Amino acid sequence: MHVDLDSFYASLEENRNSAIRGKPIVVCVYSGRTEESGAVSTSNYKARALGIKAGMPIILAKRIAKGKDVTFLPVDMDYYREVSDRIMDLMEDESDIMEQVGIDEAYLDVTERTNGDLDKAIEIAEKIKEKITSQEGLTASVGISSNKFVAKMASDFQKPDGLTVLKDGEIIPFLENFKVSKLHGIGDKTTKSLNELGIETARDLSSYDLKELEEMFGKNKARLLHDKSLGIDDSPVEPKEKKQLSRIGTLKEDTKNIDIIFEKIFELSKDMEQRIIKNNVSFRTVSLITIDSELKTQTKSETMPLTKEIQKVVSVSKELLEKYLRENPDRKLRRVGIRISNLEFSKIQRTLDEF
Repeated sequence: MHVDLDSFYASLEENRNSAIRGKPIVVCVYSGRTEESGAVSTSNYKARALGIKAGMPIILAKRIAKGKDVTFLPVDMDYYREVSDRIMDLMEDESDIMEQVGIDEAYLDVTERTNGDLDKAIEIAEKIKEKITSQEGLTASVGISSNKFVAKMASDFQKPDGLTVLKDGEIIPFLENFKVSKLHGIGDKTTKSLNELGIETARDLSSYDLKELEEMFGKNKARLLHDKSLGIDDSPVEPKEKKQLSRIGTLKEDTKNIDIIFEKIFELSKDMEQRIIKNNVSFRTVSLITIDSELKTQTKSETMPLTKEIQKVVSVSKELLEKYLRENPDRKLRRVGIRISNLEFSKIQRTLDEF
């Protein structure tokens, strides 16, 4: 399963500023030399419809936007990562293995929990999509198939908010009319070389003589290209070492009542304790994540000597909550979370069975 958050940065900016919701939005990386120097990081679908795309120089994007009601904003990576971390946590909960491959996308292996049942995989995908929408106000596009490459191609097929499922017998018919430039992992230089050989589509690539491909690209790359054209991919979903662990929950109602909020924190700490044990991890930093009724996020943190005691998480979170409520007496919270970071994983001897 491949999950891709739709126009992630721009959608987050819409969520925290209702005044720009529904407008074309362009999120930029400014170089600082001039007001228009730098490049477009991403744009929402309305801006893309105007022709404003990622990687485009800001000065060109502004020319296209001239006379139109387009909002240009700088990237806010701290905010984007904060939301991404929460979403990755909820996706990990719904998978056997998760491999995050960017701030806004991940591969999930759900083979074990579904016992290979495609209908169960679809249920999981729908649950993930619903959680992302209800908890973060975002949409995601999901592709489900028997391998990572095809799942990625499937998630790109229906955007935004899509869900595309490809059974094994449907893979080649699905792929064969794609331009080679649209096959995930094939770049511009390789596309040009393939086009020079008369190879325009995945069907052309799959039927091209493999020996001739090897002469052009070498044996390994030729095989990889040929496999892509047929939807073959045996690469596993590989988890990466975590940099933090977090749990977040929605309160029964928007509130500033410390007892109700702390009750949720205590509930989350029980699950966090299981994660600490499962990962055999110690930590130095505890953070409290607060999301108010206007979906504004704040994070407060405290660093301490290395520990793995859950009681430290509980006590520090309570202190940080008290501080937040003192500083924000009029704000009601919708969601609250706890996070541990500055992690240190214990090295344990693996058994022969694990190898």
